[in-house]
Amino acid sequence: MFPARRADNPASQARRTLVSRPVLFRRESMQTDTHPHGRHRHGLAFDHHDHHPKCGHGHDHGHEHDHDHHHHGPEAPPGPKRPGILLVAFGTTVVPARQAYDQFEVQVRARYPGIPLAWGFTAHKVRRKLADQGLPHDCVAVALSRMHDQGVTHLTVQSLHTIPGVEYFWTENLAKAYEHPRKGFIQVALGAPLLKDPEDLRRVADCLPGFIPRERRPDEAVILAGHGTYHDGQQRYLDLQSQFQDRDPLLHTALLMGEPGLAAIIAQLQEQRVSTVWLLPFMAVCGHHVQKDMFGDRPTSWSNRLRTAGFEVREHAAGTIESPCFRSIWLDHLDTAMDSLGLTEPTAAQPNHGGVGHAHH
Repeated sequence: MFPARRADNPASQARRTLVSRPVLFRRESMQTDTHPHGRHRHGLAFDHHDHHPKCGHGHDHGHEHDHDHHHHGPEAPPGPKRPGILLVAFGTTVVPARQAYDQFEVQVRARYPGIPLAWGFTAHKVRRKLADQGLPHDCVAVALSRMHDQGVTHLTVQSLHTIPGVEYFWTENLAKAYEHPRKGFIQVALGAPLLKDPEDLRRVADCLPGFIPRERRPDEAVILAGHGTYHDGQQRYLDLQSQFQDRDPLLHTALLMGEPGLAAIIAQLQEQRVSTVWLLPFMAVCGHHVQKDMFGDRPTSWSNRLRTAGFEVREHAAGTIESPCFRSIWLDHLDTAMDSLGLTEPTAAQPNHGGVGHAHH
């Protein structure tokens, strides 16, 4: 049985998974850069140099063995449980956007002091550019391997994607592949993206009044520009559009990839006879897509296409992760995943020996 835990809401109590008596932790409103330091362990798949082959969708087992694959003997008795957090994002090379990720990390560290934290990025081109700049650029597989080598046994992988699309499900499959009683993490929990279920849709719609600039007048339209995907998760954008339309018919969702695209929204705006359009990104951070595809100088940017169609355009560059309301949704998903690990009381913070830490500085 678990030791007593501080009062929690019934939903959190219901979703908690019972496990053997752990080394425990709790969320706090303080910040620390320390973490439990585990012994160095045999990695799952990768060496830890600057070159990481197989960072793409999948990994290989390129390490050498001197042991028998068929006679491992009985499992070792369970040792102390060491929780860890891996934040997974698309990634960006844009400095203000990286700073937005950093601010989210600060909140996570304050919420879970003493828990080792790392980052993994899912965009290959972004990681290559980060590497060229000498910045941290681990893919998800390498980040998982690093945390395993640091001695983490129970890992939460928190997605900072917007929808459960290609990037999210690839991350989920990869993380679960690292769950193994001897060769990997004892338990891996996945934190949901921003828009996982109907409750998330409602909460996101509730966040919008504080996300849209106050200067926007009731007769002015708003376009929230999402990235889009070729995965079935695209439906989340359509469901969100339905939520928006029930509240404000001049609020539209358009996608850089897929439908509805900007052309379809322009046609709707013309039917609505609006003259001014607010253009906002509906992405975690304002990276390349926002700077170039939405607000760029080229004729095909969304701002210029709207101007060509006769609209006055008001640009507002802010990522959803910069909004306290949107952040609270991701943080609640993180709490749910951490609760599922069953580690529920304080553990003493131990010195940080440099293995896992800030990803962007």
